[in-house]
Amino acid sequence: MISNQILQTTVDGLKAISRVDLCVIDSDGKIAAKTFDDVQGCVADALTFMDSPAESQVVNGYQFFKVIDEQNLEYILLAKGTSDDVYICLLYTSDAADDLIG
Repeated sequence: MISNQILQTTVDGLKAISRVDLCVIDSDGKIAAKTFDDVQGCVADALTFMDSPAESQVVNGYQFFKVIDEQNLEYILLAKGTSDDVYICLLYTSDAADDLIG
């Protein structure tokens, strides 16, 4: 797994470009990086999502996406919002996270 400092720098940069709030939660349910403060309410939904077979999902106004490396779940990436623009940002950010891990 990559350092939280690298993750934080990455999500800060992506938020500056996309204007979409992001959060990265590791496979233990701990917040690794975030661009907004009210993320604690998302952790329970992220933990439920981790156990689901879905690769992405919209729950309670957030889009969740799994970041998987070599068949192992590394992170849950979530974006605040449900529009198509937010989904595209989430896909791009997930690819960036995969590049950092791999």
